[in-house]
Amino acid sequence: MLSALTACAPRTVRPAPPLPPRVTVEQAAKLVPPDETDREGWAEDVLAALEAHRMYPSAEAVCSVLAVIEQESGFEANPAVPGLARIVQQRLDAYADKLGPLGPPALKALLEGKAPGETRTFEQRLAQVKTERDLDRIFRELLEYYEREYPKAYTAARLASSLFKSTRLEDLNPITTAGSMQVSVRFAEELAGDDERALQRVREELYTRGGGVYYGTARLLGYEAHYSEPLYRFADYNAGFYASRNAAVQAQVSRLTSLELVQDGDLLAYDKQGEPVDQDSNSLKALLAFRQRYAPDLSERRVRKDVLKEKELAFEETDTWNAIKRVYQEETGEAPAYAQLPTVVIRSPKISGERSTAWFAQSVNKRYHKCMGRYAALPK
Repeated sequence: MLSALTACAPRTVRPAPPLPPRVTVEQAAKLVPPDETDREGWAEDVLAALEAHRMYPSAEAVCSVLAVIEQESGFEANPAVPGLARIVQQRLDAYADKLGPLGPPALKALLEGKAPGETRTFEQRLAQVKTERDLDRIFRELLEYYEREYPKAYTAARLASSLFKSTRLEDLNPITTAGSMQVSVRFAEELAGDDERALQRVREELYTRGGGVYYGTARLLGYEAHYSEPLYRFADYNAGFYASRNAAVQAQVSRLTSLELVQDGDLLAYDKQGEPVDQDSNSLKALLAFRQRYAPDLSERRVRKDVLKEKELAFEETDTWNAIKRVYQEETGEAPAYAQLPTVVIRSPKISGERSTAWFAQSVNKRYHKCMGRYAALPK
């Protein structure tokens, strides 16, 4: 009887914790580093981006965005890249050499062309390029020129076709991240849609202050994750959605199976367009070895289907996720970590030396905490 009464008793519903105070424009301006000239302008753009994406303007959200801006561009909407002209020339030369004897003369002929209204050739303009936006525009004009004019430039049609037999002109553009937050151009284009006008608009918007912050904010905060601190979200910004969460999974599977894995946050192998390839990654092989040793009731087909969700929050609801966490605790006696910093080396023609995702995340995290310190000092 007592158990029946207990079952019928209404559950106590705990009220949701109150939301933190909203950050005002005046407050946000004081969170921008004091040596910046247009603090209010940056503050307005950050709050506008949060509102556009229906994100609550807490101090944590504002400081997260500001920390990435400071790290990536030092509050420059269209940052200059040291040695950009040299970087581009090296890339073009290497590309032309790959095409064999026809490559260099074909590329040279293309670069001798001029965009409508321009007095300088593409080669001359590329030799003087300094900013991402200028380089991006030149490459887009170069592509338009090729599509419109180049097949007429040589009687040997195969000479023209050899230029793009193995690589698209777009792929020679070293600008894969852009704007004040150095957001992935591909991410921004996917967010805007596949309409051609939208894609052209995105490329220009990224180099405005408001546009760079709009797309960067979506990339940084526009997905749900159960991270205990922003550090891991900063790592994801550099390495990809849920890279920090998935790196912890890789570490746990590696320990259980004794198979060495690079904990880069990717359970599958991907092509340049970010699509999974047919070849099994080392992480997937380790997951299948884990299944065979510890979870034979978990079918290989189920594992393969579950890991397709590795870039989603829904991965945490899969049988594979639950099996890994359960077995890890049983075998080690330790609670499995939800996240860890992924091991990823950052290579980019726009940076000198070798950096890592961990370095990036920790550097942004320091800026974030300085920002939160400024917020704590504000009168409430």
